[in-house]
Amino acid sequence: MPGSSLWLLPPSNHPLQSLLTTLIEKTSAHFSSPHLFIPHVTLTSEIKPSVYGEGDEPQKWLDGLKLPVKGEVVVKLGGLNSEDVFVRKLYSGVRKDGVRELGVVARRWVEGFEGEGESRRWAEEQYVPHLSLL
Repeated sequence: MPGSSLWLLPPSNHPLQSLLTTLIEKTSAHFSSPHLFIPHVTLTSEIKPSVYGEGDEPQKWLDGLKLPVKGEVVVKLGGLNSEDVFVRKLYSGVRKDGVRELGVVARRWVEGFEGEGESRRWAEEQYVPHLSLL
């Protein structure tokens, strides 16, 4: 998975922010994992650095994304799952219907998925929205 990922973060003042942070820390300690990260839902990965640039460019790029309006994005957590994939060792599933459009927008910045059809097909067939815990 070379490249960067685009994450959806809970608002810093949301009650789940501190709860999820604590859960990630405790889970990491329980499994003796050295990996800690902020709570997030991965929207896509594999974005090449040339897409967003250096210095102040990444923020300008982010500010220019045509994202769904706030009320259209709803994160609904699901059951716990585990896979033999480093980025999905232990996670809570996220219902796709609430974040699908964000995934479509994000994926359009990945080489080979620039078109609406390609990014939408990826979101429908391959996108596994999740909130990692380990």
